Amino acid sequence: MILPVNDSVNKKPYKSFKSANNVKKGYIARRYHTSETVEFNTKIKAATGAIIGTTIPLLYFTRKNPGLKNIINMKYGLKEMVVTSITGISGGAAFGMIGEPHKKRERKRKEAVFQIMNCTLPLLGVAGFLKLSEKIKGLNNKPAKVIGTLAGVTAGMFGGAKLSNLINDPKDLEPDRKIELKDTIANVDDVFSALVLAKFPFVDKLHIEKLLPVIFAWCGYRAGQSN
Repeated sequence: MILPVNDSVNKKPYKSFKSANNVKKGYIARRYHTSETVEFNTKIKAATGAIIGTTIPLLYFTRKNPGLKNIINMKYGLKEMVVTSITGISGGAAFGMIGEPHKKRERKRKEAVFQIMNCTLPLLGVAGFLKLSEKIKGLNNKPAKVIGTLAGVTAGMFGGAKLSNLINDPKDLEPDRKIELKDTIANVDDVFSALVLAKFPFVDKLHIEKLLPVIFAWCGYRAGQSN
């Protein structure tokens, strides 16, 4: 949006910048974050889609494994976590788009891309480190795996945010989607998942992997109700 420098209509300036493309005849291009109140029925649609999207792959994986009686006892590997997070987020966004105008559907699509990157890239980074640690003796110990896990999650979070911004806004015309507190909460599942992948004994005793479907569904809900 091109506004006069002294414009006061928008009260939440994000940041201003100058470039040959954005400064025109005394006007400065400024970026603004905008949000709208989410209607109750949109929240219901988003929650429904996120739950369905998370449950379907879990049922499939359970069916493929005769030793599992239900999805509560699901044994998660990298494939199960990546697939379930993607379908949960996609389901929440898809259902949240139903009956919405184009602009709002586009916002939800972009948030879904961000959430998918925020969930999957940290997992892939940690899994890659753990695979490497099996081949390098100095990394094949608990302290190194803990440090590698935290580093993989952190790098994956910020790398995912950067990549999602490039995908959603390749010409850099809109405000960049930043990592927020809620996003870091969502990455708790990556920390838990990484600890499970690394086979730390105390993780199995706490059964924290049972929280993963809830976190995946929460990410899908956020994408589906995003304005």
